[in-house]
Amino acid sequence: MISFLSTWIGQIAVSVIIVSIFEMILPNGNLKKYIKVVLGIYIVYCMITPFVNKNKLFDINDLDIKKYTTNNTSKRNINQESMDKRLEVLYIDELEKNINIKINEYGYEIYKCKIDANLNGTKENSGIHRIDLIIKKSQNNKIKVDKVEIGNNINQQEIEDINIDQIKQLIADYLEISQNIISIKVK
Repeated sequence: MISFLSTWIGQIAVSVIIVSIFEMILPNGNLKKYIKVVLGIYIVYCMITPFVNKNKLFDINDLDIKKYTTNNTSKRNINQESMDKRLEVLYIDELEKNINIKINEYGYEIYKCKIDANLNGTKENSGIHRIDLIIKKSQNNKIKVDKVEIGNNINQQEIEDINIDQIKQLIADYLEISQNIISIKVK
């Protein structure tokens, strides 16, 4: 089959070279377009000759169909499992990026993030099981400040606890999960 294809391609290449040489030699005139049509028919003839010639006719029975159509399910399952694992890693990375964006609104950034999730939709325990975050104050200090009343004696720890609770609520609402599975520590 390879020799058949290489011979066929060689014949087509030679015919194209011959036609190119003839086109360069032809003078400009009224007959040029008719000669180009004849040369085009010659190239088409060279392309279809191996299939029309009964001596060199391509026999479909020479093909081993089983070689090309084997259905190896074990390879497909391995590929699907590895694809599922890659998708799960991508999903968790995107979750981390989105959580980091949400946390930045409160003037914090993620120091460490661990997301325990099972994204296999066929299992009963699929979903996000736990999110553990260690956050620190952001360097650019753009902090979202709520309305502050003067006269209340609230210390810094209480303000951080309020911010942590707001961040938990924000993440829980964004991911549509319970606040109980979110753990946030400030570094």
